[in-house]
Amino acid sequence: MEETVTRNSSIVELANTISQNASKIDEYLRSQGLPTPSFAIDAPPIMTLPPLLMRSRDEILEACTELQALTEGPVAHLTRLTSPTINILMSLQAIYRFKIASSFALGEEVSYEEIAFRCKIDEQDARRLIRMAIANHIFQEPRKGFVAHSAISKFLVHLPLLNQWVGLVCDEMWPSGCRTIEAMIKWPGSQEPQHTAFALVNNGDSYFNALGRVGERSQRFADGMRFLQSAPVFDLAHLFHDLEWDSQSCPSSMVDVGGSQGSVSIEILRRYPLLECEVQDLDETVQTATVPEDVTGRLIFRAHNFFTEQPRKNADVYFLRSILHDWSDKYAVQILKHLVPALKHGSKVILNEVCLPEPNTLPYYHAQLLRGYDLAMKQNFNSKERDADEWRALFQKADSRFNCVAIRCNHGSILSVIEATWGE
Repeated sequence: MEETVTRNSSIVELANTISQNASKIDEYLRSQGLPTPSFAIDAPPIMTLPPLLMRSRDEILEACTELQALTEGPVAHLTRLTSPTINILMSLQAIYRFKIASSFALGEEVSYEEIAFRCKIDEQDARRLIRMAIANHIFQEPRKGFVAHSAISKFLVHLPLLNQWVGLVCDEMWPSGCRTIEAMIKWPGSQEPQHTAFALVNNGDSYFNALGRVGERSQRFADGMRFLQSAPVFDLAHLFHDLEWDSQSCPSSMVDVGGSQGSVSIEILRRYPLLECEVQDLDETVQTATVPEDVTGRLIFRAHNFFTEQPRKNADVYFLRSILHDWSDKYAVQILKHLVPALKHGSKVILNEVCLPEPNTLPYYHAQLLRGYDLAMKQNFNSKERDADEWRALFQKADSRFNCVAIRCNHGSILSVIEATWGE
């Protein structure tokens, strides 16, 4: 993500920033005949804007974040970070567990009594939990005692992956987050994936063991990750931009390590018609993978565990997208070491990962998201998101022959391309 920061701004300057950029976006939406943002049930799920106006949107969000904190004042801001956070999570968990959003139709106004009956919960509890959600624009109360959908609650029904993401956060991440400090005290400095807050909640099971089993939790995890990856910040256009490949520089062979069923590699192959790719993942994953007709002859799948020696030798590129952030340095180094026997002079190892910015360089709004991702990796995996120095150090720990580590990140992307060249 591009680092543009508003620091030490007066509340008037921040308000002007919001006003000026909001006017730009409003003018564009009106000129295109597009709806202005609202909480009405016919509002679109995502505000689609051209790149220049996405920057305006970012400036609004950053200025709003800072203006709210300044206007609240230090004590009120700190207390607001505590009470609403845990309470909205409680409300969201209830909405997910009791299927409240799907218990009544769009356009229907339903009483709290009826919701309680349909969802099999106490009426008083239903009223209190839903009104907390309404205070955060989830649902609306058009007349006293009756609930209707808002734009946000509608998409809990119409976007099943969003609902699964909410469930993943409330039922897996939130309980783990509450026990992270306990895990740090119990296993100080540990890099083991079973020494985590998640393990404390799940009878000693690591995240991958618990959620790797076939079942509802496994499906929810897969759906939640699909939802997360569908966000604009993960769009593959950012990857294509940061790879900087053209007809002259595009490699001829690539190995997608831990590439699941090849969704990313298939799009890469469609963009670069001279490239051939091997996608590797565990046997149970690749067994059900299929090769689309338009990339037949250029895509193969192989069962491979990346904690064993890389079997595909002398490829031009070994590509790992969102793999190493799941592992502590101890295990991430092992993954890189297992690539070394396969590398030829000039081979590139290309990671597509978060690269944390230097402190005090990213706007607060975006810093909150990235620092949150980092702590989520800690509580669930004992792993982390890394900054540029940590990525370069990781390659050096694996083998000093990795050199020329270049890092590129397109504006609006949460993932960077981190490229190391094998120099033997």
